[in-house]
Amino acid sequence: MPRVLLALEPPDGGVAENVAQLAVHLGAHGWEAEVAGPPEATIYPRLAAGGVPVHRLPLCRDYGDVRREATALRRLLRLLRSGPYDLVHCHSAKVGVLGRLAAGTTGVPIVYSPHALPFVGPFGLGRRVGARAVERALAPLTARILCVSEDERREANAAGLGGRGRLRVVHNGCAGCDDSISSDPRLAALREAGPVAGAVAVLRPQKRLDLLVDAAPEVLRRVPAARVAIIGNGPLAAPLRERAERRGLAREPRFHFLPFAPPVERYLSALDVFVLPSDWEGLSIAVLEALACGVPQVATDVGGTGEAVTGDTGVLVPPGDAGALAEALVGLLQDEEQRQRMAEASVRRHRASFTLERMVAMTAAVYEEALDGHGLSRRVAIPYLGGR
Repeated sequence: MPRVLLALEPPDGGVAENVAQLAVHLGAHGWEAEVAGPPEATIYPRLAAGGVPVHRLPLCRDYGDVRREATALRRLLRLLRSGPYDLVHCHSAKVGVLGRLAAGTTGVPIVYSPHALPFVGPFGLGRRVGARAVERALAPLTARILCVSEDERREANAAGLGGRGRLRVVHNGCAGCDDSISSDPRLAALREAGPVAGAVAVLRPQKRLDLLVDAAPEVLRRVPAARVAIIGNGPLAAPLRERAERRGLAREPRFHFLPFAPPVERYLSALDVFVLPSDWEGLSIAVLEALACGVPQVATDVGGTGEAVTGDTGVLVPPGDAGALAEALVGLLQDEEQRQRMAEASVRRHRASFTLERMVAMTAAVYEEALDGHGLSRRVAIPYLGGR
């Protein structure tokens, strides 16, 4: 059975979730998976329960410590040489750099999932130009770049990363909703008094939950029965609470911050509207989980979000616009019949296009293509995966 090393540096969020999904389920497609990641990550207990080996390296999100990055690169190179691994799958931009540099010296084929290209987003010119240059330099080392959306494929092509047929599109996926899981009692209590709109996300700048804080007073004014909740953990927890206090929400019983603890169904089962006001995305797994659980979505039209959220399942709004966010939320919170139609359409859309089984199978097929390019394939038939 061929072995794949899944490498990541984010300790939580959608990237970590995607790695856990693959690590646990690739065995059904003939692959033995191991994971290389940061010292601590939210997915490690699940990997341990699934018998997936974990190699903890000094990997983290920021780029501030050159010595630490050099140590991570040396340890990753040592790990690859001690393998042997048949393939390396790098997840996210930073480990995409380190992993490709390390794997490129060993001859191991590399698959790279940016999960949002590093030059896409509200960054300065220097960051965008530099990141694009790095990605172009490393592209020849990459057997396949696995894009999580058609939007990401277009961005990669426009940046000159699509040579030699290396781009493939495999939309993210998630498991179906587990209806046996009880709702979080705090959210369930809120819902008894009226419909609840809530975000379930890591509290970091990309997710722009400050916009939900800014929109909340208008939503609560116009829909007195409504409740608004922000569910998550992360570095912006204190700043978001301070912002809420400035907006007069600190003593508002209809507005709540709640910590997150898996499974996500605990929260989605008690929401009437799911909110994701991100500035940029590849393709948010949280949106797919909302689809699976039949929760209508209000999300910003960024990245691949529009490939999941349609007019049948939710409402797309422009990024950075708290007013548009408030209008969309008010409209859905006031219309129970529309929410019910969207809930039913959401479940259908998830089953048709975004299942976990489909994502894992298509990723395994990309692995076979990568091995084929190195003369190592088991020569199975590869379905068309989208992209060029």
